[in-house]
Amino acid sequence: MNNPSGPLRFALEGERVRRASSALEQASSVLVSALRRSMPFLARRGGQIALCYARATPLGDLLGELSRPIHAIHAVISTGARGAIVLDSTAISLVLDGVLGGDGKTLPVLDPAGLTPPQMALVARVVNDIVRSLSEVFLRKFGFTLEASAPDGEDASSETAPIACCFELGAGEHIGRVVLLIAKEALLVGLPDGERSPPRQRDARISAVVEQVELDIVAELARTKMSVGRISSLRVGDSIRLDVPVGAAVLLRADGHVVLRGYPTTRSGQIAIRIEGRHSGDT
Repeated sequence: MNNPSGPLRFALEGERVRRASSALEQASSVLVSALRRSMPFLARRGGQIALCYARATPLGDLLGELSRPIHAIHAVISTGARGAIVLDSTAISLVLDGVLGGDGKTLPVLDPAGLTPPQMALVARVVNDIVRSLSEVFLRKFGFTLEASAPDGEDASSETAPIACCFELGAGEHIGRVVLLIAKEALLVGLPDGERSPPRQRDARISAVVEQVELDIVAELARTKMSVGRISSLRVGDSIRLDVPVGAAVLLRADGHVVLRGYPTTRSGQIAIRIEGRHSGDT
């Protein structure tokens, strides 16, 4: 079976997400240091930077949690994957206040509808520094680099549930969020072999649970096309001719994927399928 069926595919995908999220969490201290280097005004004012979470998050849910306006910049990953850096309104206010030499106590008030061109220019300058600092970390830890590009929501959302690494910055009542979005494939490719490859000894308890999952198996003799008018005119006793020879193999599908092939037979007075082999492709 080349393509895992639904529950198994879900389990494998969950394992990849877990490993990618864990890799980011383990690198959180150096990522925090990189953010501090790119925003030195926070340290001067006693502001803190800390990892809030690292997990797979649907982009719509993530954006719905961030206060407006937000600033997003597309990050091109050298492996070909895509990512993004997103700042919420408080993070933007902290950046603007810091760049303009403020004390961090009275932050600029932003229009929820969006930033002005001068504000965007100032924020973009700091975000570019963030990308460069993070890129150095990712090159050392995972073997890929980041490069800032123009804001592009469509590119940033190319993966419906990327790994979101959320950092909280600031102090007191002014806590902003900087979210790094990274495709999990980029993180997994960059892991050392021992971390990237699943262990040979699988947890017997997990295997036992997966093996007990029941799937609907569909035996498909053949398919044919027929007009709506022809279907409406069918009556009891009519025959539908299938464009397959007598004795042709039957395909067995699980979760929409062809997984086995066999031939019709009978067993104990019931129709049965004699399995002849696994299907080598997906139809």
